[in-house]
Amino acid sequence: MKVLLVEDSVLIRNALMEILVSSPDLTIDGIAATQNNAIALLDEKQFDMLLVDIELAQGNGFEVIRHTQREGYPFSPPVFVMLTNHAHPQYRTLAKNLGVKHFFDKSMDFDLAIETIETEAARFSNHTSD
Repeated sequence: MKVLLVEDSVLIRNALMEILVSSPDLTIDGIAATQNNAIALLDEKQFDMLLVDIELAQGNGFEVIRHTQREGYPFSPPVFVMLTNHAHPQYRTLAKNLGVKHFFDKSMDFDLAIETIETEAARFSNHTSD
């Protein structure tokens, strides 16, 4: 599973990469800290999962997700996983309405997020090898 990691915090980005590098079913195939960088990468190649924060150095994760849902987007939409410090009810609702499969609060759900990402990757790996 090819993952695009969209996170502006170097600390969080490094922590996620350090943990996920050992997962046999996924690779971090792209990294972006801004909305524009993420969109440029999404237009360049297929990603199977978009692991995205809401607030970015420029722009936001919701716009990154919306980009993959536009008519004419050249690839299959990835699985959306949101990991944020802004887990407000209105953001959860917006995420759900945009088709975000998993929404996690960084401070409360970090371990659960990792577990879920690895489970999704394993499921994807098993599905594509059938």
